[in-house]
Amino acid sequence: MAEFQIPKHGTVCWRELATRHLDKSVEFYRELLGWDLVQSKVTQMPYLEINVSNQAVGGMMQIDESWGENPPPSHWSAYIAVENADETARKIRENGGSLRCEPFDAPGVGRIALASDPCGANFAIIQFAAPA
Repeated sequence: MAEFQIPKHGTVCWRELATRHLDKSVEFYRELLGWDLVQSKVTQMPYLEINVSNQAVGGMMQIDESWGENPPPSHWSAYIAVENADETARKIRENGGSLRCEPFDAPGVGRIALASDPCGANFAIIQFAAPA
């Protein structure tokens, strides 16, 4: 099982692929990079963790009907660790950025918000839950 430690504030700490074709993406990255992809134990939803050298470094999930009528294309997202998601969301707005999704609780994971910087580049922030 891959180990995970809560990263320091400001660290780009997690990468996530949301894909319209999960099986095809899994096959591609396993063959290309030798990734170990396993169902996450911290969430009930279908979510594969990307493990490299026994270290969880990211995840993959299927874009399905729950994404709405006009889901986005397959895409990668970068997550930045923060100490307080709500405070960081406020600072994003104060500094000219915007929120695409207000902070929300992801059970077993932490508090997450989706944002854009003033130039339109998308990113996510995550305040990790304390280890169980």
